[in-house]
Amino acid sequence: MTRHIRFHGRGGTGVKLASRIVSRAAFLAGFEVQDSPVYGAERRGAPVAAFTRIGERPIRERGYIRSPDALVVMDDSLLGDPEAAVLDGVGATCLVLVNSRSSSAVLASRHAVPGRVVALDVSAIALAILGQHVLSAPTAAFVVRATALAPWDALERALRVELVETGLAVPEVDANVQAARRSFEAAPAIGLPEPAAAAAGPPAPAFDVPHLPARIAAPAISVGGTSALRTTAGWRVWRPVIDLARCTRCFLCFALCPEGAIQLDADNWPAVDYAHCKGCLVCVEECPVHTIAQEREA
Repeated sequence: MTRHIRFHGRGGTGVKLASRIVSRAAFLAGFEVQDSPVYGAERRGAPVAAFTRIGERPIRERGYIRSPDALVVMDDSLLGDPEAAVLDGVGATCLVLVNSRSSSAVLASRHAVPGRVVALDVSAIALAILGQHVLSAPTAAFVVRATALAPWDALERALRVELVETGLAVPEVDANVQAARRSFEAAPAIGLPEPAAAAAGPPAPAFDVPHLPARIAAPAISVGGTSALRTTAGWRVWRPVIDLARCTRCFLCFALCPEGAIQLDADNWPAVDYAHCKGCLVCVEECPVHTIAQEREA
């Protein structure tokens, strides 16, 4: 029986790598595995998905995982984003693992999540140990522990192999392993739900290429997703804050913002449009007088 895990996150936070680490840990624990991401020309912060299949026999399925046994949500703001379609196909027995500062009960109630919700503040672990919002290692540890797919020693081996292959130096690999260990120890060991009995009739096709709705297959064609009407405020982990008392009005933040989210008023003072600022912090890095600070998004 093949088990299905679907990951949802944002570009730049390690969605693809998290799924690979989980797959390798399961492989080292003796399972057959398959993992694949799906994304287009996404910007940093845009929704990204990845799929992991795990079984005891060779896996001949392909395609989008429509009914996951476990759903991994690496950014809880995606739960309230209808364009991300995070909860599509989630059933009552699905294990829903969410990176969030909110409790499991609050998330389940607020977003009407049909499955069993387990929340863990993976972001806080990453920021405390790694100093940056890179979630691949601690998220993978959360998933492996909660689904009871593999013991710590298999996960640590998987982490080191995958992180070295990304080009990280040994100290950075060690820090990621430390973050993963903290996440692994903080997560409950639940296990994947028991698979439903197979329905009578012909077997399901091995290559499942569904006709996906436009909001999943080609979201760029939706006007609301590419216009000023579409807020990207939920993408932020950090927000830039301009100290106008020290600002020299050099215009660099205005000129270099990749989203055009910094505007100038009638007197040429810059102001951040927080509805469309995605928190890339280019302005913080480029300000020559360091008058723009970063604050953790509430």
